[in-house]
Amino acid sequence: MTEEHHSRAELETHAFALMGRLHVNLRRQSGRVIDIEYMRIDPGYCRYLLKMASLSTSEEVQELGQKLQEVFFGTEGLFVRTEPRQPLLTRLQEPATEPAAAAPSAAPAAPETGDPVDRGYIGRLR
Repeated sequence: MTEEHHSRAELETHAFALMGRLHVNLRRQSGRVIDIEYMRIDPGYCRYLLKMASLSTSEEVQELGQKLQEVFFGTEGLFVRTEPRQPLLTRLQEPATEPAAAAPSAAPAAPETGDPVDRGYIGRLR
């Protein structure tokens, strides 16, 4: 594993721990529930939550927000280093890049109904 991958993994682990603490503190303080996974992949949602943390009356929440700001948007932040992954709903709406026939599969092809999910495999997984 290269040094960059190692440090990125450590940064992601650190971010996850901080987001968990932010989640718990916001839940205790205001009853607000945040989506940690969405915060990890969506810079807009992440900025929104960091702004909310900066306006909090809790010093701990403000400190967590500042640390997460550095982790995500600092000079070597997770959103600065690479292009963030698109949210799942956005990826599902994009057309497939490979034809379905190119992928080897034991299951028959899904009928062309406009549904992006092949529901024919359900119940046949082993």
